[in-house]
Amino acid sequence: MIRRFGALAVCAFGPAWAADVRSVAATDSACASVPRGRLFVPGVDGFLGRLAPGDDGLTLEAVDLSPALARNVPGLTAGYVATHRGRRYLNPTLLLRKGQRLRVAFINRIAEPTIVHWHGLAVDTNNDGGGTFVAAPGERYSYDFEVRNRASLYWYHPHPHGLTAGQAYRGLFGMIEVDDTDEQRLRRELDLVPGRSEIALLLQDRRGPSYAPTATDRVHGWLGDTVQVNGSSCPHLDVSTRIHRLRIVNASNARTYLLGVRAQDGKALPFFVIGGDGGLLPAPVECVRAFLASAERLDILLDLSRADVGDTLVIETQRFDPMHMETSGAASEPAPIDHSMHGAPADAKGGTSAPVDHAAMGHGGGFPEGAPRDLLHLHVRRRVAHGAQIPATLSSIAPIDVASATERPLRLGFAKGRWRINDRLFAMGETPIEVRRDSVETWLVRNYFTSMPHAMHIHGFHFQVLSRETSPDQVAALKIDEHGRLATDLGWKDTVLVWPGESVRIAIDFAMNFAGPQTYMVHCHNLEHEDGGMMLGMKVA
Repeated sequence: MIRRFGALAVCAFGPAWAADVRSVAATDSACASVPRGRLFVPGVDGFLGRLAPGDDGLTLEAVDLSPALARNVPGLTAGYVATHRGRRYLNPTLLLRKGQRLRVAFINRIAEPTIVHWHGLAVDTNNDGGGTFVAAPGERYSYDFEVRNRASLYWYHPHPHGLTAGQAYRGLFGMIEVDDTDEQRLRRELDLVPGRSEIALLLQDRRGPSYAPTATDRVHGWLGDTVQVNGSSCPHLDVSTRIHRLRIVNASNARTYLLGVRAQDGKALPFFVIGGDGGLLPAPVECVRAFLASAERLDILLDLSRADVGDTLVIETQRFDPMHMETSGAASEPAPIDHSMHGAPADAKGGTSAPVDHAAMGHGGGFPEGAPRDLLHLHVRRRVAHGAQIPATLSSIAPIDVASATERPLRLGFAKGRWRINDRLFAMGETPIEVRRDSVETWLVRNYFTSMPHAMHIHGFHFQVLSRETSPDQVAALKIDEHGRLATDLGWKDTVLVWPGESVRIAIDFAMNFAGPQTYMVHCHNLEHEDGGMMLGMKVA
């Protein structure tokens, strides 16, 4: 069913690949009794509609949703509305070109201060939307910047400190597609058409329309009982016997997914990772599963050329150990963990030797993090002639030269009821991370064993993952090279998941074209952790 390419890397290293290549079929009680409706595919307007701003820019309003606006997006109570050239959009997908100038007039019509952060875009402080500037209710904020990024799927969401999680959960989010010559070449070679053979998938888990986090939610992150894909629960998509591209963004507040594709016989169907946060990889990587943390993006190809009409394939999140502070009782504030009931002490790799009942621990409800779940069913409806081959080369990425780099340590941990970076909490106006412009640094991000996974995001700059060390076994099983890196670590990144007991080394080139000192944020993209202060200011001067 899958064409194989001798030049491609494989998403496992050593004997781990041979040890387990089958998917565990999802226990999908949430969808078993629910008719599967069609996947909502963004169109030329409406929800997630594809909007190409011109030189005149656009006006974007944050609004509370009326029943009429929210009728096709169950559970959302807020959104971004735009009217552009006679069409009306809700949370529009912005179609941008590298080198384009973008002007956005943002109007805040909700009852809280807010601001828009262009997640992954390289912009100056005034355009970053990092929370140092906000628009009060009824106020406006003007954005004006050049799109400097290579092609990829980026996204946008609020970033007012202390209010980000609730506003994003209510429905303030949208996608950004940036185009360039590499992207155009891939679409030509594979005959990819957005909305048909190329589909954007926005994942968000939900737990009712209201957002009222408990103390436990603030520690572990807000986890929903269901997962919506483009606003639909338990959807299906009709496909044909050809190569399909899925561009996935994890817009969940806190949930990490272990994504895989299951065939009708229950076995894992390989897919090809071709891109991540910052665009196309140098070459495709064949995988059977990949972790996707909050705010990360994943760009994959599915080759269905040998599927049979009538087949059903399943995009799923597979079972894994979420490692929520299970390795010790030392980080148990405010929710004590009784290991005699819920698990066993950690082994030397930072894993556990017995499963943990996360629902009993009070977070995740009927769908705790790490539980399996069907996300999207693909029904093969048509046989088509499609002779395209997945190219062995996708783009060119020069490694960052770290020969003269300065190393900076970052420690992730929990103390006095709060998640912290380097034992510090965020304070507006403070910049404990100070960087010399045009310098190169390596950061060694270490997560305590008595911790949980943290999706670390850097504003303003992309980075390259150099290595992972002391990774938990379930992560190490997916490594693709001797540096412990995963397929999702390759290329350019703006968010990286760091597991308990793990050290991740990244390289950052702080070259920039903006005049004067610039201030950005470094934080965990578990939004409850971010709102709770797991964020530091960074000055580049």
